[in-house]
Amino acid sequence: MKLKKITAVIGDMQLESVQHALEAHGVKGFTVFTVRGRGKYSNLYTQDQLVGHTQMEVYTSAEHVDKVAKLIMNAAEIGEISIGFVAITDVEQLLWVHEQRVVNEDDFNYFEKEAER
Repeated sequence: MKLKKITAVIGDMQLESVQHALEAHGVKGFTVFTVRGRGKYSNLYTQDQLVGHTQMEVYTSAEHVDKVAKLIMNAAEIGEISIGFVAITDVEQLLWVHEQRVVNEDDFNYFEKEAER
């Protein structure tokens, strides 16, 4: 089983378009956090100079990780410098609490709709 976790930090205003893009391709499960940080740009109008962002985590199979990452990047792109990033990490093990079992790759077969078209 090869699972991946995609962590995306995007602008708050891009969340809705990213969410719609993911859902349109069958990606229903993700977690969203409000975060603050800084990259090339800092907010000089606040004492801590941090900027508000949205962090999103998506778990997927290794087979689909590039497609999901590209969906996020394309939906979040607005032509601004330092608007966010996408990180992909390996997941050693993931468990479903409600079923008391290990998650398998088939649980994240988001792109079945493409094959049916």
